[in-house]
Amino acid sequence: MRQAIIIIAVLFGSPAWALTYMGPPASDVKQGELFLGFDYSNSEIDFEFRGHGVRGILDDADSDHYLGRAGMGVLDGLEVFGRFGVGEIEELGNESAWGLGTRATFAESGNVSWGVLFQLMSLHAEGTGKLGDYTLNGDFDVYEYQLAIGLTFDNGDSSVYFGPFFHFIDGDADLAGIGSVDVEQESEVGFYVGVLWELGDNTSLNIEFQGTDDAKLGGISLIHKFGGPPKQNK
Repeated sequence: MRQAIIIIAVLFGSPAWALTYMGPPASDVKQGELFLGFDYSNSEIDFEFRGHGVRGILDDADSDHYLGRAGMGVLDGLEVFGRFGVGEIEELGNESAWGLGTRATFAESGNVSWGVLFQLMSLHAEGTGKLGDYTLNGDFDVYEYQLAIGLTFDNGDSSVYFGPFFHFIDGDADLAGIGSVDVEQESEVGFYVGVLWELGDNTSLNIEFQGTDDAKLGGISLIHKFGGPPKQNK
């Protein structure tokens, strides 16, 4: 029982196992075009942890992530990107984070685009916290995977996107005096929706909401593109 209480206290302070902002499933980036951006998201998630005879579920672990993003168009409608940044952890300080991803448009009809997105995030955190008379030492390594497919409706100066997604977590937490426990998501399937506004020829702002049975996210993103022509309205 004492081990279970210590594990819950440490993991509750870490937002390392949360949903991550995705963006539209389809890409409007042109070949050779570069882009830079910033993503902010807040999320809550229920996750399962188990190991050394301890197994439990933690409800509503809170997360704030601040991530820079840089990428390029490999082909028209096919992009790759990298991400880097930190997240806030109340008890343990900041976590480091990096990620990779790709998105592609695979079908278009009028102002409607079908697209698919895949991204992974690697997160690491370590630190010390207190629970009563106990000192908690945490070392956390987590990989998060998200795969989305969906529609984007282009209205000229704005667009709306939505679709289902899959969410997987593979991680472990090494706790001093206890050992390593495995961490994974409770729900694997969700749905997301977002709205994007064109602020200029190459700058866009959008907001996004994601949800599964056991997790939710609200996020905002700002992107600026370089080296390509202004977007042409459909």
